[in-house]
Amino acid sequence: MQILHHGAVNGVTGSCHELVVNEQTSVLIDCGLFQSEDSKVDLSIEFNITHVTALIVTHCHIDHVGRIPYLLAAGFKGPIFTSIASASLLPLVIEDALKVGVTRDPKIIAACLSLLNKRIVAVDYKTWFELP
Repeated sequence: MQILHHGAVNGVTGSCHELVVNEQTSVLIDCGLFQSEDSKVDLSIEFNITHVTALIVTHCHIDHVGRIPYLLAAGFKGPIFTSIASASLLPLVIEDALKVGVTRDPKIIAACLSLLNKRIVAVDYKTWFELP
């Protein structure tokens, strides 16, 4: 196993870490937006996601979830595991982030939220679950 850091390396924002299980399987922990000085970093997903089988969202702060639309646009098709509370908040946070930072086009926002909602898997707190 190996841990790769795709954000929050030289600062505290943009949390995005990859647990590489083997050559075919890895899991992302968070996929956050860079803020302040860190915001000069490109938002695109510039690492290989073909072997990423799932995303685990620790909580719904924008610096932990803000790049999820970019992850979906890059072709991520795995489940997004998070707590029940975060599963409720995540679409609202992403919708707001899209409106503020990307577009106010309702069709683009609806398409992104549709993809997001299909991937969210709400997990009870303190409950074990299997990763794909």
